[in-house]
Amino acid sequence: MRLLTALLCTSVFLGTAAAQPPKAGPSPCALLTKAEVQAAVGAPASEGVINTTNKSVCDFKAGDTGSTVSVMLTSKAPGDTAEKTVAELKKRKIDAEVTPGFGDSAYASSPGYGMQQLGVYKGSSHVIVTVLLLGSPDAKSKAVGQAIMRKALARIP
Repeated sequence: MRLLTALLCTSVFLGTAAAQPPKAGPSPCALLTKAEVQAAVGAPASEGVINTTNKSVCDFKAGDTGSTVSVMLTSKAPGDTAEKTVAELKKRKIDAEVTPGFGDSAYASSPGYGMQQLGVYKGSSHVIVTVLLLGSPDAKSKAVGQAIMRKALARIP
């Protein structure tokens, strides 16, 4: 149930970004391995599974507390930028900021429910990593999201 809540929040908070059709090309589950998620989280993780509600999302269960890591891969819409996305998130009263050092442009957000997100535009792709580590401080979730994003971006052309 927590995973469903997290994924619904992702779609609601990101609006049109989440509504873009999946890209032709790699599956979101091809962007990360179980071992990479385990290394970043520091706990056992499941194999990635395509979300049944949103096929552009790959979900990993982490640890035994209901924690999750998800990666969404969609097409970048014309005119999308980190600055534009941050402005839209802030209109919705979601804490967000432009985050340098990832892809063409990137943003981080804290949509609530203990989730931390990192979204990156790279070429024609939009990748969003959502981390929900129950009982962990936000700083750890942000660090996990950044480590996972670096692995995922290495597989985006």
